[in-house]
Amino acid sequence: MGDTNMARVVSRRESSTCTLPRNLLTRAGWRTGEIVTFSFGSAKRRIRVQGGEDDAWQLPSSLIRALGMMPRRWSYHLDKESRVIRFGPLIGIMTTWQMTPYFRSVMRAAASRGMMAVVFRPHSLRPGVRHLDGWGLANGMVRQVRVPWPDVVYNRIPNRGGELLRSTRNCKRWLEQARIPVFNRRFFHKWRIHRLLRRDEKALRYLPETQPMLNLQQVRHFLSRYPSAYLKPNGGSKGQGIVRVIWRRGQGYQVSFRKGNRNYQHVVGSWPQAASMIRRAMSPRSYVIQEGITLANYRGRPFDIRVTLYKNGQREWIPCGSAAKIAGYGSITTHVANGGRVIPLSRALRHVFGNQAEEVRERIEAAAVDLALAVERVTALELGEIGLDIGLTAQGRVTMFEANSKPGRAVFAAAWNRQDRWKSLLYLCDYAASLAGFDRGVS
Repeated sequence: MGDTNMARVVSRRESSTCTLPRNLLTRAGWRTGEIVTFSFGSAKRRIRVQGGEDDAWQLPSSLIRALGMMPRRWSYHLDKESRVIRFGPLIGIMTTWQMTPYFRSVMRAAASRGMMAVVFRPHSLRPGVRHLDGWGLANGMVRQVRVPWPDVVYNRIPNRGGELLRSTRNCKRWLEQARIPVFNRRFFHKWRIHRLLRRDEKALRYLPETQPMLNLQQVRHFLSRYPSAYLKPNGGSKGQGIVRVIWRRGQGYQVSFRKGNRNYQHVVGSWPQAASMIRRAMSPRSYVIQEGITLANYRGRPFDIRVTLYKNGQREWIPCGSAAKIAGYGSITTHVANGGRVIPLSRALRHVFGNQAEEVRERIEAAAVDLALAVERVTALELGEIGLDIGLTAQGRVTMFEANSKPGRAVFAAAWNRQDRWKSLLYLCDYAASLAGFDRGVS
């Protein structure tokens, strides 16, 4: 039997006992003088308990220091039979990047739930050393802290290069050996994900035709069947390396792409000219070729949809902060970094579908939940968040362009998305708590 609740922990002068609320001891069936194990992350200490009239938990300062905690409001999980009280959870955020506003926000959300989130770099975690150095909230400020190994780890390595570092690979191996759960363990590979999802009955109907690109003749084949073809690098991000090709009878081929900070568009009359242009536009990596979808328009500009989903404490997928991303002038993608802008999804849908906008939104978000579940099934990965890029035609067809295991937060930057931004952080923390065994979250 277990119980998860909140407690105010205060420091007291040195003593061989902890003073806990008398009614807590009664509910747990413990007597004064019994030895109880207190833990935080990987740290554990045994100490005698006694009952007191105060609601605050009075812990000796030496115990608080030994556990790597601090006096404040904490979530705890109490196991009556084992006589164990776990504080936290302690959530590790693994990154090779620097401190970011997003990490600070996760820390504040965790603290509001009585948890603690600590940002650490992979090299900070070493076998044989049962603590790590990172950054955490202390008295409301982000400071360097030393804490035990965490209960659960949220992988926010920012790029594929960081995933390949020896320190990252070692860290993942040691976490696995210590049986510490890690969620969003790695980036997705565009073609592998699409290939796996094609085998899933619920996902298949949302997938545009996609193939690994082996030669440029595939482009001509796609253009004979679809209005346009998109060439996408498997390891790309923010629209870099994407090429769009359109063929119009009597006009030739239009090849569009982005290099650096500029958008380029060339019209050529023959296929050899188009092929030469495509080769120059592509980056030196593997590609997929994808059916071009004629997207719905908002005031003359095409838009797609970012649905970011988070798992809650019951491990259910919840769409959060869904937004329409409108392509920038001359851009073939809707990425904010390429001049796109983000507006509320409801506004874009009302513009296209009028009174049917809410019904279309429900279909989009139901499809997103189906797709998130399918990604989990086919990858067997532990996922707490996922970003889906969704295409929508003016006729209401829903397609999935891409799934992201490390979704960006640009859609949450707008003031109108502030409430969902905070919800997304709470969902993330509650899901982490569920993985750590804190009664499937405290929400």
